[in-house]
Amino acid sequence: MRKRNNFNWFALVMFAMIAYFSTVLISQQVHLAHVSESQRIADKRLEKAKATNEKLRRELAALQDINNIEKLAREDLGLAKEGEMPYQAARP
Repeated sequence: MRKRNNFNWFALVMFAMIAYFSTVLISQQVHLAHVSESQRIADKRLEKAKATNEKLRRELAALQDINNIEKLAREDLGLAKEGEMPYQAARP
């Protein structure tokens, strides 16, 4: 009589397949988490850049207004129109 081998090849193959696909699934989830974090960081940088861009656009628009240019020249540079005397408040 021949001894029957109790080794179950089907169970071994199924276990190997489940282990392989579980490893692939976990590695994909880890990669997806990294991509999601990178996306979140990029979105924050984009929002910051948009805010800076909008601020610079407002500054540019203000610098093209002649009244605003005169105000800046008078206040920041101490300039005056012809015939005017510049006034500076005494500092305490």
